[in-house]
Amino acid sequence: MTGPRQTSNHPPLPPTTEADRLDWLRLLRSRRVGPSTFWRLLSEHGSAAEGLAALPRVAAEAGVEGYRTCPEGVVLAEIEAGARAGARLVFRGGPDYPPGLAEMEDAPPLLWACGQGALLRPDHRCAGG
Repeated sequence: MTGPRQTSNHPPLPPTTEADRLDWLRLLRSRRVGPSTFWRLLSEHGSAAEGLAALPRVAAEAGVEGYRTCPEGVVLAEIEAGARAGARLVFRGGPDYPPGLAEMEDAPPLLWACGQGALLRPDHRCAGG
């Protein structure tokens, strides 16, 4: 399930609600969805929720029968495990997402991070330096 890449030079807007964040994670964790397919579905359908709704049909058109998207319970368990580990989700377009990574054509839509997100920004200055 690959196809056209995002055509905008503008960074995508990160999800703004808890439901949007869950949908981004569900879409990315769905079978046969990597960064390229994620961005294509987001571009074609306008949101991760709409991409999730379209995914079974898209998969069927690609010859995948009985396709199911990642269940919400799976991503809720992942989020709980991340919280227990002291990690947080960082979404492309958000302030803690590494700018150099965001410039990549197939940058991951999200990643798990621990520690100080400010250290990832190019304007960060080390103490005493």
